[in-house]
Amino acid sequence: MKTASIHGRGFTLLELMIASALGIIVITTGLAVGAQMQKRALFEEQTMMAQVTGRAVKDVILNDVWRAGVGMGNTPISFSNTDERSAITVWRKPDLTAGVLPAMPADPTFVQAPTTDLASDALQIYWGETNGALTLAQCFSGKVRDGNTFCAPPAASTALATPGPTSAIMVSGGTRLACPVTITGVIPGSGLSTSTINIDGTPTPSTACNNTSAAWAATSSSPSDVVNWMAMRLGGVTYRVNWRNNIPTLEYQPAGQAGWSVLSRDVEQLTVREGIIDFGETDHSLEWFPSDGTLPAPPVAHPAISECTLAKFDTTACSLGSQEADGSAVVRPATNLELIKKLRQRVRQLEVTLVIRTRRANQDAVQPGVDDEGFVRDGYSRRRFTFTVEPRNFMSVGTFKLPTGGGTP
Repeated sequence: MKTASIHGRGFTLLELMIASALGIIVITTGLAVGAQMQKRALFEEQTMMAQVTGRAVKDVILNDVWRAGVGMGNTPISFSNTDERSAITVWRKPDLTAGVLPAMPADPTFVQAPTTDLASDALQIYWGETNGALTLAQCFSGKVRDGNTFCAPPAASTALATPGPTSAIMVSGGTRLACPVTITGVIPGSGLSTSTINIDGTPTPSTACNNTSAAWAATSSSPSDVVNWMAMRLGGVTYRVNWRNNIPTLEYQPAGQAGWSVLSRDVEQLTVREGIIDFGETDHSLEWFPSDGTLPAPPVAHPAISECTLAKFDTTACSLGSQEADGSAVVRPATNLELIKKLRQRVRQLEVTLVIRTRRANQDAVQPGVDDEGFVRDGYSRRRFTFTVEPRNFMSVGTFKLPTGGGTP
């Protein structure tokens, strides 16, 4: 009887409570570990996506920079007497709510980065589309232009007027500025007669590009001033980082488009440095704008080109070097705009840096201070992509000094 009662006895209340407590502890620990592993896996996935995004954005910008200056090199484009833009223009951390007039009008939808350290540069690129490009021909006036009509060889392609008015650019060689126009129609010539290219009748605000300008001459008596007028579609794009709604977004605006489009919501910062060739050096050396002056020796700090002034030119911070591309001595520019234009004509390389961050923050990783790469420990994971690109249509050559006293160079 005693043995049977012992084997038939159940668990006591105390034993059930202990077992339940242990079970709850095990289950809670398992759930916590599982949730942590899931959270970490999600964060690692975001980090990987940010890295892939960085590579994709890099390829897009790389291809656009390579195309910069197609058909025009780094010849300035004269939009007006006070607005000459190069094929590549970089503005140093601009506040676009006020705009960079007249290149980029004020935009109330733009929000600057919360701190100066996070502010981005704006990059504007132009090129000519070779598809449907036309070579201009001499008109009866001895120029390629007669009023609002340009001349072209017989049987010219009508692609530049298809499907309708086309933003185009007239480009020549030598020292002539490139001129933007709107082509309204192309009428092929009959027989041996020249074709005509009609543009809109809106007066151009640029003296260098208006109808009376001597720059439209079809020929030149100077062997160093090449004349080879062409009409091409005007292509281009502008990049900026907009912090609207506190979400850093890399936006782009194709030339001629009114609004901005989203390229990526993972790019926190875009910065660009410009490599300037010194025509007086024989080693094709470049000086970078901006730079902190640590290299080369002797150290000279440079601001961004858009921040250069004549005062900084006089202190060598914005120096043009010792000579021009043709070997003549550099003459002090007359205005700040002329100095900036000359510097931009010397650009031979760009160094682009993209900072990509995850869309969500890991609150468990929030710590005071910065990490080894200088990023704030705010829970976001970041990747930095820095690449150097040489525009294919910008000459990348130096000049060679002749030895003193004669002899073979």
